[in-house]
Amino acid sequence: MLSQAFRRLFPRPAPIIGMIHVFEGPPEKQEALAIRDLAMMEHSVDGVIVENYGWGGQDSLRATDLARDRLLGLARAVAARADSSGVRVGVNLLPNDFEYALDLTHQAGASFVQLDHVTGQFVGDESVDPTKYRQHRRAHPGIVVLGGVHPKYYQLRNPNTPIGQSARVAMELCDAIVVTGTATGQETSLDDLRAVRSAVGDFPILVGSGLNIDNLREQLVVADGAIVGSAFKPGGVQPGSLLNLANITEFMAAVRTVRAASSPPRGS
Repeated sequence: MLSQAFRRLFPRPAPIIGMIHVFEGPPEKQEALAIRDLAMMEHSVDGVIVENYGWGGQDSLRATDLARDRLLGLARAVAARADSSGVRVGVNLLPNDFEYALDLTHQAGASFVQLDHVTGQFVGDESVDPTKYRQHRRAHPGIVVLGGVHPKYYQLRNPNTPIGQSARVAMELCDAIVVTGTATGQETSLDDLRAVRSAVGDFPILVGSGLNIDNLREQLVVADGAIVGSAFKPGGVQPGSLLNLANITEFMAAVRTVRAASSPPRGS
């Protein structure tokens, strides 16, 4: 079934969602950098995701109280600032804290959640309990969920599990499926994107890592949009590496050429 919730949230073809990576540090610095990132992207991208990058994990499905509180404040500040530009604001509360992320997103006045995974069995990482997950989703029916399959930094217990099979399960649990490479900034496999597309038909899928100027045309022919972080930062995703306006401008100009050449969005 086509996810109308995702299409309503991101009606433009090939929506681009920029990452606001929040590194560990004092809260006033975290907020200042998050607002700076928003200002750099808000008039170019369709959405932004506020994420605690590289810190704040309690266990494989829960963030620490500190990370939860910090991200709530940051998401609230970003959402309030983004209201005037109309850019959509989402949250990724690592490590895959789906319970609190949905509550946090609602409290912050944000629109959507990214989850590393909504289905799958992983070595050393707890799986999402679908019953518990659905209960939390029912409490926040207006929050759109971007759910990952075979995500970066996770090892499948059965590495031979077809990604298309996982994607069909994920269709019942989220509003768009995120497909990634093996690490931040690593190119997402075109074969994986095609396998997911074949499995889910017109259901929305997003490139979750490694989209860049060189590969965006071929990848956005298959996928419906993308989450972008590394391509906007010349130094890659690491502490001290800032967004670069020239990178954003060049990248979004290339996206606009794809949009101009594309047919109307699926389901229109």
